[in-house]
Amino acid sequence: MPPIVYWNAKLSHNGVTVFKKFEGFTRRIHHHSLANLIHEVTHTNERTLSPAQSRKCKSYCNKLAYYSATRMFTSKKSGTHNMRVAFITLTTPKSATYAQSLAAFEKFLDYLRRTANCVFVWKKELGEQNRNLHYHILVNNFIPYYIISWKWKRLLLSEGVVWPTNEKGEHTDSHYRIELPRSKKLVGSYIAKYMSKAYALPRTFGYVFGHSAILDECKELTMTEGDEFWNELNDIARHSRKIGDDYVVHMCIDLLHVKAFAPGIGALFEKQYLSFCEALTMTQKFNTI
Repeated sequence: MPPIVYWNAKLSHNGVTVFKKFEGFTRRIHHHSLANLIHEVTHTNERTLSPAQSRKCKSYCNKLAYYSATRMFTSKKSGTHNMRVAFITLTTPKSATYAQSLAAFEKFLDYLRRTANCVFVWKKELGEQNRNLHYHILVNNFIPYYIISWKWKRLLLSEGVVWPTNEKGEHTDSHYRIELPRSKKLVGSYIAKYMSKAYALPRTFGYVFGHSAILDECKELTMTEGDEFWNELNDIARHSRKIGDDYVVHMCIDLLHVKAFAPGIGALFEKQYLSFCEALTMTQKFNTI
């Protein structure tokens, strides 16, 4: 019986991806084939991001920024501001060991998850020059800078880190940074690209990047050739930039803005968008700085 070939489409924050699906097709692969050699497990002392993992990390960052609701906070100095996500960088004093830093970071993620009500994507890095271990985290809830500073410092001290002091005996050095990207485009062009670049770490450091489990539960809607609104994809294609080949075509478009020429798909995606926003957007705990 010949294989069955049909088209599928995935509706996501990146646009529409149309791809061919094959059923009833099997191909024998010899154990010496190139495919098996490429995916052969190699035991090394380092763990790195593969191209597929880098793409996944970038997708998680874009998904978090797209589906998170806009938050408002008030600065006593500059007034009211809006945000969707914040980009946090955590570093450690030179006196901290890798083990102390990693243990404090795991507890900081627990704080983000349980207390600060954040959904997040994180990545570990070693400084190229000083080999200092540091962390990048994309979060979707507002946390004042002094809370982050206090919590991170407290966790490091609880792990036995000796904090540097100046000649007056006061603690020195700032070991955090917060950036508030002003648009989803900035997240995709700068933060997601930065977070997803390939990077190797010793295996004893654990995984290179990670994310909140709820991001996996927000699965994109899939359509199959012949579905009710399938013909509207042609209208979307005429209004978008297309990238692809014979088996996969990606249409770069924001599906929240297609109702004028593709009302069926626009309504389907809007329902998915609202559902994901509700799932990812947790109660805002802090409001002022």
